[in-house]
Amino acid sequence: MDFADDVAYSVHDLEDGVVGGRIDLALLDHDEERFATWETVRDWYLPTASDELLDEALGRVRSVASWPIASYDGSRRGLAALKNLTSDLIGIFCGSVLRATQQHYGDRALVRHQADLVVPAETAQEIAVLKGIAAHYVMRAQDRLDLMEHQRNVIHELFEVMWKRGSDALDPALRDDFDEAADDSARTRVVIDQIASLTDASAITRHAHLVPDRGEHRERLVP
Repeated sequence: MDFADDVAYSVHDLEDGVVGGRIDLALLDHDEERFATWETVRDWYLPTASDELLDEALGRVRSVASWPIASYDGSRRGLAALKNLTSDLIGIFCGSVLRATQQHYGDRALVRHQADLVVPAETAQEIAVLKGIAAHYVMRAQDRLDLMEHQRNVIHELFEVMWKRGSDALDPALRDDFDEAADDSARTRVVIDQIASLTDASAITRHAHLVPDRGEHRERLVP
């Protein structure tokens, strides 16, 4: 499951970033852009990876025939080409792991709890490079960081006001849990459960109701 998540995030976050105009793969031709991206890869995924190793991993994924040779232009043809790349990369990553796992175990039955997935180091590096590109240009973009800061403020303020007001600030299903909690730790858990149950939209609405003098956070919880 972890490997499936890695593959999905690496290719689909990259695709979404390109389509959304946040990622221009052509920028990776420039050393300054590429090395800045490798810093993100090291911070998030491969702390000991050298620039040379990551350059080699990028070179391998760039050698895929469907890798775009020009910046995405938003056309139907461009989108189709990007979809082809996504499909090709998924096939390559899954195929490499399948072959490595079969080679490792030979004729042994690959049944539950009696085998582990074997992920080649090169495949792990390639996935980390793609995830790092998305992280650098999307998750670490300043507007995204600003949004995340506002989200943290909203959640923090919701917790503070719910804790101070007590059960009347909670949904009916959680009020008894709060009132009957044995100590502050248990009450904290109830408030956390309440906030965790909220969607983005309902968190905005609840915040506007409970913290009316901090309306600047409204509409900024979601992009």
